[in-house]
Amino acid sequence: MISRKKKIILIQITIFLVASTLLYNTYRDKNKKTKEVKIEVKNNPKTNNFSDIEYTGFDLRGNKYVLQAGEADFKTVSPELINMKEVVANFYLEDETILTIISDEGIYNNMTSDMKFIENVKATYLTNTLLSDQLNYSNSNAKLIASGNVRGESIEKGRFIADNVEYSLTNKTLDFSMFDDKQINVKVKN
Repeated sequence: MISRKKKIILIQITIFLVASTLLYNTYRDKNKKTKEVKIEVKNNPKTNNFSDIEYTGFDLRGNKYVLQAGEADFKTVSPELINMKEVVANFYLEDETILTIISDEGIYNNMTSDMKFIENVKATYLTNTLLSDQLNYSNSNAKLIASGNVRGESIEKGRFIADNVEYSLTNKTLDFSMFDDKQINVKVKN
């Protein structure tokens, strides 16, 4: 019985010494001055950045699209709007053709699947090429609207220059317009 009491006392003394050492080490440097460290945040904490992204989906007409970007970011207050750089979009249409759109920048709304292509926009479809400053794809309206320095060329049909071109994906029609009194320049091949 005596050896059992000795073991209990030894364990209690060990626990007391460990606890005393921990308390001493915790509070011994309390009176020393602390060094202030300043941390600079390079990125906005309200913005999320990522690279090499790819979005795939289907538009309201059942056409598949693949949207890729080298860099992208979104603000936490509006995460549905993705700001992109180095943008490439491919639309795989129901007639098994592909519409490709390339631009320096873009905005993708991941809720509505609407897309805005900005700066050095180039759209190619079969033998047709369209160049513009901006191109908007409206999923709900089934329209592509190109604006600013719009130039187009078709190997079969000729060339055009306009301020604004609207293409209806459902009717497959083009509407040309100018913002002032200038005339639309269209050269049609026979």
